[in-house]
This record gives sequence, structure tokens and C-alpha cells, in this order.
Amino acid sequence: MNTHVHIGGRTVRIGLMAMLFAVLFAGVSTFRVQTTSANHPVLVEGNCDSPVPGTTVLNNTSGVCGDYDGDGRIGTAEDTDGADRIFGTLQAALGAGTGAAAGTGANQNGRITIVTSGRFAEQLVIGQPVSGVPGQGSTTPGNVTIEAAPGVEANIDAVLQGDPAGGNNARQATVGIIVNLFDTTRVVTLRNLVIRNWAEGIRHAANGRLVIDKCRIEHNIGHGVRTTEASLTVITNSQITGNGFRVGTASGTAAPGNGVTAEGASQIRISDSTVAHNFGVGIANLTGGPGFISVFQTGAFFNGGGNTAGSIGLNNSNALAQ
Repeated sequence: MNTHVHIGGRTVRIGLMAMLFAVLFAGVSTFRVQTTSANHPVLVEGNCDSPVPGTTVLNNTSGVCGDYDGDGRIGTAEDTDGADRIFGTLQAALGAGTGAAAGTGANQNGRITIVTSGRFAEQLVIGQPVSGVPGQGSTTPGNVTIEAAPGVEANIDAVLQGDPAGGNNARQATVGIIVNLFDTTRVVTLRNLVIRNWAEGIRHAANGRLVIDKCRIEHNIGHGVRTTEASLTVITNSQITGNGFRVGTASGTAAPGNGVTAEGASQIRISDSTVAHNFGVGIANLTGGPGFISVFQTGAFFNGGGNTAGSIGLNNSNALAQ
């Protein structure tokens, strides 16, 4: 069966099957555009202490507080302003996106790049939800990368000077970044970040995979990096220093103030890094399994509780300098 349509003043005969195929293709295309699985890159602006995140600066032309797109919004004010895949907080970028930005976040599956320097006083959960941290995590997370662009200083800091919400002490008693993956095929990468002033800088739980690359993890009162359960962690090109030492209104008592701690059946591999000036043990293997921590070309210096504890695997004679 054929039908006739008019195109550019001419009558053209089109087969019925061709018309059905065209309609079906258009429907499939529309469906694909509306898919909610993310796995796309998103950008995060920096922000600062004053004006506080969430501020809209009218007629802003100076890029105040890392305003990347020049719209005068920073922090939470940038999170829902449009479908531009530019956010003002890491939590919003890591989520699915809400308001005018609905569907544009990484949705726990994609790459998040911090494009301007700033401070982020935010606790993050990457992976499955965690008890006691409402509104974060996903039951079906993918692979996540959070990184600062080259030359960008991104501080994931528990302390926000003059925090109008009064949340500094509460944040300093929590974990900065929790990686909670129940899937050995999922990988989280944290790159070029500063993580400081938390109870624990990074905690890796469950049995996923984590890469910590080019990060500075400092002044967290309990542990710089703590791994548990059957998690697998690789630390490269990083400095883990000053953990257990903190001065401020929150507790400054080290508990225990280790640089790197492995517990349960977790495993850690450290290369080309420095673990120094921590109050407790620099690198502590508390798993009971020999060689669950292995190091290569890494220095452990001036740690108050000893540079190492437990069995530490050495890849060659120059693997660990003390």
C-alpha cells in the first residue's frame, strides 16, 4: 500500500512500511533522549566562605568565588538553575539533579570535574546508601570519578569559616568521603583533592574498588584513610599527613590519628606517596592478614605511633623508606 505526500510542491509516493519505520525511529530517538542513566561528565564550580555558598551575586562580572559560568550564582544557588550540567555543590553533582537541573547530574555514574578553586564543606557518600547519611547514595551505582582540574585547588573541608548553619563541629565528627560499594566491578577514583578536618578523611567499606590519586589527606582526627570489610584500595602520588592533629572548637583528641589503616579483609596498595607527621601509626595493617598492605616507593616518616604496624609487604628493597 502506498500513500502520497506533498514535499516542496511535488507529490511523492511513500510506501506504508517506510512510513511506519520512520515513525518507529522517531519514537526510539525520543525515548533515548529521555533516558535517565547518566554516565556523562558534569562540572562543579568552586565556592568560598564569603559570600557563603548559595549566594546569588547580581550583575557579577568578576567570577566571584569561582563562578565558572558567570551567572552570579555559587554553591546551592547553582545547583538547580538550569540543565547546563554545571553545579555548585558536589552532592548535587553526584546526584541525579533536581529542579531545572533534573536528570543532568552524574547520578552516581560518571565523571565530576571541579573547574574552579574553592571549598566544599560537604560529606559525600559514593555508592550504596549509608545509615545515618540521608539523601545520598544509590542502590545501583556505577563508576564514579571526582577530580579537580589541573591547577584547581579543591578543598573538601569539614570547616566553613563563619558557617551560618553552625555545622562545623558536627561535620568534624563525621567521615568526609564514604565509598560504599557492594560490587567488585565498580571503581571509584578520587583525584587531585584536599580532604581535611574530618573524623576520617576517607572510609572505604564493602567490597568495591577505590583509587586515590594525587590527593592530600590531612588533619583528620581519627584516620586519614580507613578501609574495612573486603574493599580494595590503591593510593598513588598522594600525601597523607598531620592526621590526629587538629586545633579548633571541635575535639582535637586523636583517636587514634593514623595515616592509613586497613581493617577486616580489606587490602591496600600504596605507591609513590608520603605518609608523615601523623599522631598515630603511619601505615597500620590491623587485618591480621600478612601482606594485606603492600607499598612501593613510599616514605613513612615521623609518625608518632610508629611508621608501620602489622605486616607490610615490600615490593623491592626501595619500597618503603622510614
